[in-house]
Amino acid sequence: MNVHELILYEVNCSIFDLMSNLTDEDPLGEKLLKFKELFMSQFEIKDAEILLYDNNRFIPLFNTASSQNNCGLETYAKDHPIFNVSFISHSSDREYEFADDSLIIRDVQLAPLAAILFRASDKWHAFAQTPYLKALKKAFGTFIGQVVQMHKISESEKTFRHLFEVAELFNSTMESDVILEGLMEAVCGSFPAYDVNLLLSNEQKGKTNEYRLFDYANERVSAVDAFLSGDLTIENAVDIASSLLNAPIRGRQGIYGILQITAPKNTEFTLAQKSFVRSMANGAGNALENASLYDQSHRLVDDLQLVNEASRKLNSNLDLDEMIAFLKEQFMNAFRPHEMAFIFYEDRYNYSISPSSTTLFKETAGERYIDSVSARFREGEEAVFDANIQTDEINEFKSLVALPISNGGEVIGFVILMHRKEYFFSFDSFKLMRSLIGHSSLAISNIMLRDQLQELVNKDHLTKLFTRSYLDEIVTATIEREESGVFILMDVDDFKVVNDSCGHTTGDMVLQQISAFIISKVEGRGIASRWGGEEIALFMPSATVEEGLDLAKQLVEGIPEATDPRVTVSIGLSGWSPTDGKSYKELFQATDQALYYAKNHGKNRFILHEQLQR
Repeated sequence: MNVHELILYEVNCSIFDLMSNLTDEDPLGEKLLKFKELFMSQFEIKDAEILLYDNNRFIPLFNTASSQNNCGLETYAKDHPIFNVSFISHSSDREYEFADDSLIIRDVQLAPLAAILFRASDKWHAFAQTPYLKALKKAFGTFIGQVVQMHKISESEKTFRHLFEVAELFNSTMESDVILEGLMEAVCGSFPAYDVNLLLSNEQKGKTNEYRLFDYANERVSAVDAFLSGDLTIENAVDIASSLLNAPIRGRQGIYGILQITAPKNTEFTLAQKSFVRSMANGAGNALENASLYDQSHRLVDDLQLVNEASRKLNSNLDLDEMIAFLKEQFMNAFRPHEMAFIFYEDRYNYSISPSSTTLFKETAGERYIDSVSARFREGEEAVFDANIQTDEINEFKSLVALPISNGGEVIGFVILMHRKEYFFSFDSFKLMRSLIGHSSLAISNIMLRDQLQELVNKDHLTKLFTRSYLDEIVTATIEREESGVFILMDVDDFKVVNDSCGHTTGDMVLQQISAFIISKVEGRGIASRWGGEEIALFMPSATVEEGLDLAKQLVEGIPEATDPRVTVSIGLSGWSPTDGKSYKELFQATDQALYYAKNHGKNRFILHEQLQR
């Protein structure tokens, strides 16, 4: 056995011993380092470096344990040419200038596995000229091929185990925030040296704190391409000295965001890395989609319950204030606006605000929102849905929805909801609001029509005062509730003379003038009714006798000035309290006695019944 054959034998034995002592737990870098030491020792080589072939590139192996990428592999910062006899001259100006020779190691199919760069020794030069070099390359190829294959199997096992654990998490929850946090934890754990970010679409906003909204106008082109195409993209971003990997978070029905990994510039992501990130992003996308469908099903159930409850209430016998109060409660509970108002038009440019509206609209601060929405409805908009209000002035509210309340195609008012957070109301919420207001509009219109009809029944056609029967109901209810009040009867003095001398038309006009004056004085204090002919009754619930006397004095003094031809009135009044024990009939009789006394003692005066008993 000659000296070169002996070297080959010793190398084979050393490789066998090295293979026998290696375990799956040993890092790939440690295995290759031992191999390099074996090579250097056997051929008395002082400087050498191993480069592995991966992803169509040769990647150098560093001895430092701090390397973060691929268990001891760091992507070389500059492109290498494919190894050949001229490689040394190409790399002479780089960090491998020590090398004056190289050895490419291939597998049995002659595919490149690795390369060794080294400063050749005399012993190597002598060996390289022998036919044993081919056998040496084969032994090296067998060893490195097995080591790399063991590493790939081990890494695949870890990757699949990790993927399984994350998939198990994705399939065990219907909470989007848990899914997104699990995705971030898994990817950040696999790429500890890189920055990992979530760019979420508006539909996924708020489901985790570790995100920013995907902004089509300002995102990098590679991120937009990934979002639109659904394919993973990689960008070598020179302007920010980084390499970006963009993986779409994709489900079966759509794309919900981008998982973006930022690495140092010229980083080459391996096939295994890209496959891992793609699998993670797709798994998260499917899980998010399932969670979204689950949430939608629950929302549909809640929406149906809301619609059913609203329909039941809308068909009940509520008055307008009760109906608006009910709708406000339903909208506040279902959609959580910060402010809400019901606006009803009195004419084209004037409106009234429902008492059920929130505080903002009871102050001048809410007027600009009402005026703005009114203008948009007048310009022909069917509904207003602003998800991100942008104005030149400081605007406290960012989300606004306004929906018209219609009656037979005519807009009679609208409801407005506002929130301080942008994109707060989803389009699904907007559609549900629109449906509810559509159903409610008919009920509100019916209530308003019913109230108008009831007003026709409750009010005298000529004077617009309430009818006697309506006043009877109010007084009776007040007495039953044991509340105090003042009852007033008034009669126009010598009204027959007006009719006989001026005609009944003039008489009717005088009654209308008197009624208008009474309504202006009694509004907010009580009700007035046409008792019969030229006789008018007033009732002031919860009022004192002194307040009744004050009103009577205003009527006696004011009516002659408010009528043409000028007429006077006589008034009788009586107070009532729960301690009196008087019935409504007795209250009326007492007041009528006071009126009779006033007319028989000079007219144009008012008399309190209690004064007659002194």
